[in-house]
Amino acid sequence: MKVLVKNAALFDGENEALRHDCSLLVEDGVITKIYQYEAVLEDVDQTIDAAGYTVIPGLIDAHTHIALSDSFDKIDLMTQEEVAVRSTVIAKEMLERGFTSVRDVGSNCYGLKQSIDNGFVPGPRIYPSYAGISQTCGHADYRQNRAQRSNFNRGIEDSSFMRQGHLILADGVPECLKRTRDQIFKGASQIKVFGGGGASSLFDPLDTIQYTRDELRAIVETVTNYGSYVCSHIHAQPAMKIAIEEGVKSLEHATFMDDEVASMCLDNDVWVVPQYATAELIANRMIPLGSEILYQKTERVGKGLLKQAELVDKYGLKCAFGTDLVGTPEVHAKQNMEFSARKKYFGSFRGIKQATSDTGELLKMSGLLDPYPEAKLGVLCPGAFADMLFVKGNPVADLDILANPDNIKVVMKGGAVFKDIRE
Repeated sequence: MKVLVKNAALFDGENEALRHDCSLLVEDGVITKIYQYEAVLEDVDQTIDAAGYTVIPGLIDAHTHIALSDSFDKIDLMTQEEVAVRSTVIAKEMLERGFTSVRDVGSNCYGLKQSIDNGFVPGPRIYPSYAGISQTCGHADYRQNRAQRSNFNRGIEDSSFMRQGHLILADGVPECLKRTRDQIFKGASQIKVFGGGGASSLFDPLDTIQYTRDELRAIVETVTNYGSYVCSHIHAQPAMKIAIEEGVKSLEHATFMDDEVASMCLDNDVWVVPQYATAELIANRMIPLGSEILYQKTERVGKGLLKQAELVDKYGLKCAFGTDLVGTPEVHAKQNMEFSARKKYFGSFRGIKQATSDTGELLKMSGLLDPYPEAKLGVLCPGAFADMLFVKGNPVADLDILANPDNIKVVMKGGAVFKDIRE
């Protein structure tokens, strides 16, 4: 199918200056040609007029948990089927907010991804990690009390949340290798590990270092052999140093970064994926949590992450757009708030670039495990997926525009229109 988008004021995802009076020819979901000034083609199946709108690449969120539609303690009371059904609502609304691709860094989204890719339900492309891999008593050991048992190898698991496959425990090099290969077998495009303590778990202190060097090295070597990379949940500075030295390429949160770690990231081409709007929300107790312990831990993370932004800017680090929202659809609906936070710390152009071409570059590091190798992501050029948004106003000049999804009037993914609210 051939589609022509004409009269576009075009932000290509890489260059700050808009290109005006552009027409984009789309064939079978991929951009094949961009014309300067209007193109008159007689053999197209559909023509879409973008006059009056800024056309930008589809947005990309590099830190989602797309199948997690409520708090962890609530999901612990659900069946896997219930969680899967609820995830379709999260996916549809995420696409309508303008996110045409996401990287999922810990949830069992296998059925959701298959259903989206087969056209059965609407949603973004998903670069899945499937189960995040954690040590026992690590950040992803989400047992809700100390009476719950956990012996995954024997099928004994009191936590429904963990049985559902969002997270998995692995201790010692052999188990780490097995669990890593299990996720790759399922179709993981990258592997997510938990390299240090976390704020939303009950029993692991925030400053802990999780996984030994031998365990982490085994995971990284396995994933590297498959042509992809490892991303790690991490807050503490000593844990970040170990992760970088052992070959981790994407630091999720990187909260208590210092100049030494920032310099190591720069020297080793390591990405950081912080979530500034979520940090502000949790620091102000605006996201419901299950206990006072969790509130205290998340407040500390929120305050630390806001300071970390100064180092990302100072060193010009590779920084991807991520939100890390877990909860009801109302919580996920705060996703676009991240644009206002990015504007505050990095300015509008750098902020929108982080959510388009920069994050597209990170996702494509999946290499041999890339589930969508057919075209480029996060850019509008020949050879890129025809993922594009029609936006009222110019978000390259004012990123706050994208903070309100109502300003995104048209959402196209792979050349198909999934949302059109133009008057």
